[in-house]
Amino acid sequence: MLTQYFYQFAEHFDRKSVDQVQSALISKKGAIGIGIAVLLLAGSHYMQSVKIDRGCPQVPADGLWGSSTEEYRKNPKAFINKWQIRLGPVYGARLFGQYITVVSGSYVREVFLDDRFSFFEAVLRFFDIHLLTDGGRPEDLTIDEVAGAIKKYLSPNLKHYTPRVIDHLKLGLHEQCGVVPNEGLELVHIYPMVQHAVARASASVFVGPDLAKNDMLIDSFKNMVLEVGMQLQPKPWLEPFPSLMKFRMYLVGKTSTKVRRHRNQLAEALRPEVERRIKESADSNWDRPDDMLQNIMENFTPAADVDLITYLVNWLTQLIFAALHTTSENSTVVLYRLMQNPGLWDELYREQNEVLEAAGYDASVGPEVFTREILNKFVKMDSVIRESARMKNDFINLPHNNVSKTTVTLSNGAVVLPGENVYVNMYWNHNDGDLDALLKDAQKFKPMRYLDQDKNATKIGEDFLFFGLGKHACPGRWFAVQEIKTLIALLLREYTMEALDEITFPEKEGLAFPFGRVKLTPRKPQAA
Repeated sequence: MLTQYFYQFAEHFDRKSVDQVQSALISKKGAIGIGIAVLLLAGSHYMQSVKIDRGCPQVPADGLWGSSTEEYRKNPKAFINKWQIRLGPVYGARLFGQYITVVSGSYVREVFLDDRFSFFEAVLRFFDIHLLTDGGRPEDLTIDEVAGAIKKYLSPNLKHYTPRVIDHLKLGLHEQCGVVPNEGLELVHIYPMVQHAVARASASVFVGPDLAKNDMLIDSFKNMVLEVGMQLQPKPWLEPFPSLMKFRMYLVGKTSTKVRRHRNQLAEALRPEVERRIKESADSNWDRPDDMLQNIMENFTPAADVDLITYLVNWLTQLIFAALHTTSENSTVVLYRLMQNPGLWDELYREQNEVLEAAGYDASVGPEVFTREILNKFVKMDSVIRESARMKNDFINLPHNNVSKTTVTLSNGAVVLPGENVYVNMYWNHNDGDLDALLKDAQKFKPMRYLDQDKNATKIGEDFLFFGLGKHACPGRWFAVQEIKTLIALLLREYTMEALDEITFPEKEGLAFPFGRVKLTPRKPQAA
């Protein structure tokens, strides 16, 4: 009922102006229709759900429609510790506007490795990039195509891309910080510096060094995710109604000036470069560009009714949402962990000098000598990155939707109906000493926890779900971790950093960034 209501409304929207649609939404008739449909559907789903034998313990019903979301969001750690101890590794709950099965321990592997479950389908419930960014039909650019391109054209070429990434990280840092004075530069927050540097470096790989100089394109690489995401402020009352959430995302994609601005900027930056490449490719002496853009142009074809520039904008949008913001965010988290632990910065700098000396360099060399092989020898830094990721405020996350037409029964007897979601208790697995003996003191940040343990920052497992698990684990994790390593190694080589405030890390979901002022000081004094 609700699905039909909103998609009929959406079709009607295509023929109206934004003002007319907004008028319809706030009209008495529109409000009554939406309200009745929402209440009927919510009540129906709730009554059906409580009658089903779920085959596993249940969090007792509470709140509106038996939801435990308020209790969970008030204190995710307390919620998890309370119900995990009482109910065990697999239990059911009404969270995030739906009935979900929560799994932890070794049960997570059953979910990740079962093709009847889809992470991507589950995410579409609350975050559909195609709808949010007016990115066209999902079948015209699939998740499998994007993941396949990353696996084939990005991850195998990291060694080749390392020099340009270093050059553009340095450029981005200089643009953001200028010439850092000998007395140091105070940064209110680390993120803006990291965000700009990562945008420049990523653009050099995705669209090439020439287009990476385009300020409009860099603006979209930096800000598209944040600005479009802000159009989708959390509305807890919407969560039980996926059709309504999808319609909201549809409206954002169709009406948001932020979406339109970034799509236009990307198109304007791409058009002359794409036209130049097509024209010059006819010359047998053409110097073929080596970047993701060229690989996409040569190996993927838009649908007959989609023009090339629009198709390439859709591709870039997918890459930006998949890689840019998360890499900037996670780099920021690692740097704040370093700031929180005095002496760690100098310890990693000593490791860097030892590795460079073993490679035949003296202490005076700069970051231009870094290679993928050298970066991989910074094993202490790698341990810090993995430990920082493990301790991020990820709690009950990584939803997987039962996309089959049959009920899935887990090995403990828990049943997941078609269309229902299983969520992974990341917090428990990342702190479970029984799952991994290295986690006996898991509540403490230990930067060298993984040193000499054959567990680098890209190695996935039941005890480290930061990049997922199984064949659908994040295909870009090698690029992301190497970019984080390169940024930190570059900062270590050229600057000292120290905290000016107590560093605080968020304890709830939704707020990823730590906080605290820091000071950046050049290692080599600048000439007067």
